[in-house]
Amino acid sequence: MKEMKQSKPLCDICGVNEAVYTCKICKRNVCKEDFDEDKGICKICAATLCQICNSRLSVTYCPYCGRLVCTEDSIQLDNVRRVCIDCYRNGAIKLSKNNSKYINGAIKLSKRVKIV
Repeated sequence: MKEMKQSKPLCDICGVNEAVYTCKICKRNVCKEDFDEDKGICKICAATLCQICNSRLSVTYCPYCGRLVCTEDSIQLDNVRRVCIDCYRNGAIKLSKNNSKYINGAIKLSKRVKIV
């Protein structure tokens, strides 16, 4: 009888190399080349981390400074746009009369959210 060799899983990113790590954010099994050992995450998650906290995945970028931001480090301006908390604090937001109801809602929300 032929003995079945237990094969090791392949990297979920490259699909070629043996997976030796598991990303702590997305749980992908990845090879050494596709893993950031310092952060303990895969290169896909590392490329999409919030550039303010460096710990959560981003949801968009700030239209003023261009940084990737997560929901916790940004303020929703309207149905589409978010701005990072730094640009919001520094007054980079150019208010428009057309979307004042959205801006007023964002300002009310930001007052409820604790920004450190």
